[in-house]
Amino acid sequence: MTVTTAIIFAAGFGSRMVPITAGVDKVLLPVLERPIVDYVVADCVAAGIHRIIFVIAKGSHGLQDYYLSNPALERYLERYHKTEALAALQQVRSQAKFEFIEQPEDAGYGTAVPVRTALPLLGAGESAFISDGDTFSWHTQAKSETAGLIRLFERSSAAGAVMGLERPPAELSRYGVLDLKPHHGLHYLRGLIEKPAPGQAPSNLINISKYIITPSIRPYIQAVTPDPRTGEYYLTDAFHAAARDLNIVIYQATGKLLDAGSVQGWLEANLTVARSRPDLAGLL
Repeated sequence: MTVTTAIIFAAGFGSRMVPITAGVDKVLLPVLERPIVDYVVADCVAAGIHRIIFVIAKGSHGLQDYYLSNPALERYLERYHKTEALAALQQVRSQAKFEFIEQPEDAGYGTAVPVRTALPLLGAGESAFISDGDTFSWHTQAKSETAGLIRLFERSSAAGAVMGLERPPAELSRYGVLDLKPHHGLHYLRGLIEKPAPGQAPSNLINISKYIITPSIRPYIQAVTPDPRTGEYYLTDAFHAAARDLNIVIYQATGKLLDAGSVQGWLEANLTVARSRPDLAGLL
């Protein structure tokens, strides 16, 4: 089952980056001259995805300005013959077909909510890649982790897929950890353990919020109820439940995960990408 559509979360308030996120969407904060989310988009495009659905906050327009049209900027670039800048902007907009849907303010909070919001835009038999908009895997040789996830998903004929990343045992208690079940040379999801006690993690692979969903998984997403402690609707709850009934294959990422949604992570993302650039590395 080929995956050519991605759903990217972009409706969050970015509370870890206040006050800047009071005026700028978190996913549009810069990693060098590109916004965070464009690194996620580029990884999707490299995997053959040509339709990208952004789930945005009500009244938000920054992503539309970036990916669809900003007439005032375009007129300025044309008037002053800034052809390189105009070409760069046009290249961004030609990467894929971009669509936008507003997440209702009363829909609740949590990672299952934006997926529910976007599900009506998918075809009846369509699968989709799911990602947040502020974390991406970085490879100096431009490897696409999304492409690897999709290839494994298609080869396995699974009902879904989850991307995991290896972490040292001492760090596992800070994350959601994947519980694995091996079968015919592949690993499938048995469940997800949130922040296991030290020494109790079922594996050394953490969940990094990159998934593939099929129509078989949609009912589990719709059935998610609020967490009794936080009130949030977690997408991980849907995958945990689906894993009891369906085969969900696990792909192990190998890149450096950059979480640019916090001050420390944003700075690390900028430094990491800058060090890979010959025109900037010497300044660091």
